[in-house]
Amino acid sequence: MKQIGQGRTADIYEVDESSILKLYKKDIFHEAIEIEFSVSQFVYSLGMNTPKPLDLLWQDERRGIIFQRVSGGSLLDAITRRPLLVKKYAQILASLHAQLHACEARDLKRKQKEILAYNIKSAPLLTEEEKNKIITYLYELPDDYKLCHGDFHPDNIMLGEQHWVIDWMTGAVGHPAGDAARTVILLSFGALPPGTPKFMGTIIQMLRKKIKNEYLKHYLMVTGRDFADIDPWILPIAAARLVEWVPEEEKNELLLEIKKRLSKTL
Repeated sequence: MKQIGQGRTADIYEVDESSILKLYKKDIFHEAIEIEFSVSQFVYSLGMNTPKPLDLLWQDERRGIIFQRVSGGSLLDAITRRPLLVKKYAQILASLHAQLHACEARDLKRKQKEILAYNIKSAPLLTEEEKNKIITYLYELPDDYKLCHGDFHPDNIMLGEQHWVIDWMTGAVGHPAGDAARTVILLSFGALPPGTPKFMGTIIQMLRKKIKNEYLKHYLMVTGRDFADIDPWILPIAAARLVEWVPEEEKNELLLEIKKRLSKTL
């Protein structure tokens, strides 16, 4: 098979004109791959624009999923190539997010708050007292039963004749405000690669801020929500992100935000 792409968790191979194989790295937990397959099936059954999952299999001692092949490039790539259209692209991001948040997802077994609480318990850099306070605070936030992606950002959107939402390994049922808060964090924090020229770094930071602001503005307009609905979720979402593989600089930025909010909120 011809390899046509790769990412941090998987390599992508062409199966035929209508399907691709997403072949996961050996260190990815099999349970997580099975979750992506089952959540993708559920999302596809709702009529959402997501590639149809066709089969779950083994290939060369690695777990893989065969997906419907869709045409187009990532939204992140489009923003990089045409930064002057960032407002348009941010609005696409927001509109797609609002669409999936309109879907009921009570049948999903993965629960947003349970996943967040588990990750917060496992997070480094926080004391047990801090973790317990954040988890208690998390469970006091409102509940909802809508479809949440869990990692909604421009690299998980594909643009073509249709717009596609991909990578459902973190999909869950929960509150849209929490899912939107995750996107705000992903668009707000993030260390630049070592050696990035200062001028280029300034441009990237400005572009990131523009994407976040336009995304939020359009998302709030489309959904009728207020940022006051989203902001309370920043604390637990940021704390849960500490358990993920992120650069040290970004973890430090997240920790500062967490400490600031802990001092004000709890």
